[in-house]
Amino acid sequence: MTVVSPAACGRRDEGLSRLLRAGALLVVGLLGVIAPAFAQTAAPAPPPEALRVLLHCLDCDTAFLKSNITFAEFVTDAATAEVDVTVSPPAGTAGEWRLAFAGRGRFAGRDRSVPFSVAGGLATEEARRELARCLKLGLAEYAVETGAGRQLDVTFKKLDTDKPAAAAKDPWNYWVFRVGMDSYGNGEQSNVSRSFYFNGSANRTTENWKIRTGVSRSLRKDTFDLEDGETVKSSVSDWSVDSLIVKSVTGHFSIGMTASVSGSSFSNEERVIQFAPGVEYDIFPYSESTKRSLTIQYTAGPAYYNYETITIFDKLTETIAKHTLNTSLGLSQPWGQANGSAVFTQQLSSPDRTRLTVSGGISVRLLKGLTVNSSGRYERIRDQFTLEKGLASEEEVLLRQRQLATGYRYSFSIGFSYSFGALGNQTVNPRFSL
Repeated sequence: MTVVSPAACGRRDEGLSRLLRAGALLVVGLLGVIAPAFAQTAAPAPPPEALRVLLHCLDCDTAFLKSNITFAEFVTDAATAEVDVTVSPPAGTAGEWRLAFAGRGRFAGRDRSVPFSVAGGLATEEARRELARCLKLGLAEYAVETGAGRQLDVTFKKLDTDKPAAAAKDPWNYWVFRVGMDSYGNGEQSNVSRSFYFNGSANRTTENWKIRTGVSRSLRKDTFDLEDGETVKSSVSDWSVDSLIVKSVTGHFSIGMTASVSGSSFSNEERVIQFAPGVEYDIFPYSESTKRSLTIQYTAGPAYYNYETITIFDKLTETIAKHTLNTSLGLSQPWGQANGSAVFTQQLSSPDRTRLTVSGGISVRLLKGLTVNSSGRYERIRDQFTLEKGLASEEEVLLRQRQLATGYRYSFSIGFSYSFGALGNQTVNPRFSL
């Protein structure tokens, strides 16, 4: 039996206490070192009204994604999510990964798919960063409509090369060509109707120049067999070739020229040749034209008229000088689009021959998928100098073969469109196409 003296017990208890105090100080010191490191790597709190995202991914580093995508809140409850994101691996051992975005609630129907490539799995630092980058790109479309959208921005990393890359040369030199043609026909026992329309254009648009040339041709023929055995035939045709050249002078001012050759059997015009140089000023900079524009345009020049039949002023040909003032407004805003114009034309040799045309249109998005559209046009006409002399026959009036005297002309429309369902469906199925 070993006997321990009280003094020895006291010394042992004192040593144990010192050991415990030293251990406590060591733990506190370690916590002081480790805690800031954890605080730096912890994901920051998402902003208020952040986009709520439900992520489906087995191998993703969720903590890394949360710390790098701070404009979104990653949730686990599907009922609260606004966007579902599914990360799908390639079908084989190598290939493209894919991010599938599916909108919920207010984003329902807005589905997207974004591919990205990584070597191997998602465990490497490079793979995690590429995944985070592509995830940001896909979520930005939705996040811009949330409270966090005001803090979103887009950055572009320029390639760091010793020699700047040469701009790709356009093989068409900025020219765009369009050609269109339509034909239509119908009939029954007592009448046959046929129509034909052709149009083509060539456009070249750069920052300093705008060049456009267009051509059109239309023809409509109708045949009616009346009960008394008489046959009535109707033919209306028109054609035109026009050109526009515009040179930018400043961010608000430009000069240009228009020229055209046209003909219309309805308007008694066998051939009309017009030439008009002009100037234009935009109250807003041209660089903002996709959002808003308010232009004032003035053109003046001669016009030569060759008529099919003698006019009410006993003319078969004549040359006149006229000028035109055109004011146009265009707006493209989050709520929709609006446009309007007022065009005043006057003959310089006969100031009483004038025409004022006012037109406009508006398209307003009321709700998601619901758009209301309206347009209107009014013409105050005081320049019908090309009218054919003599009274129009009953057939010419009913079949609209000939233009009649009038002091005004108007038209208007109003309607709406509503889209719903799987608006993001991009599946192409050509079966039974008509």
